[in-house]
Amino acid sequence: MKQWNTYFGQFRSLNWLMIWLLLCSGALLLLPLEQLGEPFDVWQAQVTLLLWAGMLVALSYFVSQGLLIGWDWLIGRLRSHYQQARLEKMIACLDFNEKAVLREFIFQRKSVINLPVTEPAVKNLLDAGVLTYAYGNPHLEDDIQIKALMIALPARPYITYRVLGLSKGKMSDEQIEYIMNARPKYASKGAHR
Repeated sequence: MKQWNTYFGQFRSLNWLMIWLLLCSGALLLLPLEQLGEPFDVWQAQVTLLLWAGMLVALSYFVSQGLLIGWDWLIGRLRSHYQQARLEKMIACLDFNEKAVLREFIFQRKSVINLPVTEPAVKNLLDAGVLTYAYGNPHLEDDIQIKALMIALPARPYITYRVLGLSKGKMSDEQIEYIMNARPKYASKGAHR
């Protein structure tokens, strides 16, 4: 809705013109000008067609604005529904490397981690919308391959300990060693960049 406020704010003078056209045309059509005398009655009969045309133009302008807002809302809802379904599907079939990348956020206890965006697991998570750039999208001419990434807000409810292969309870030493050995070298805390 914010974008539509900005968009319609550009046409403020046109919006006011259409409001005045609608109000004036409606008022002149509804007022009983025949009671004011014959000159007003004759004048109203001469311009009735123009008043109806003005009212029709103003009404169609506002109806079209309403339809645009409704269409944008519908597309936004469908897009968010599609994105959510895609996230659920992606998170349900994470591979081992992708789980290892996501576990790093838990191991490092950070919400933002520097990761190489050229790594296949990181790139897949970025493309699917599970990860996102922490400080806005980078510039296209930026050649740095290591970016600050975070788990996208829509994906956070789906990323649980169970999905990542972790247990909230006590894990055996073998499980801990297996998970620690599976940590990607590029994402581990001691890696130099």
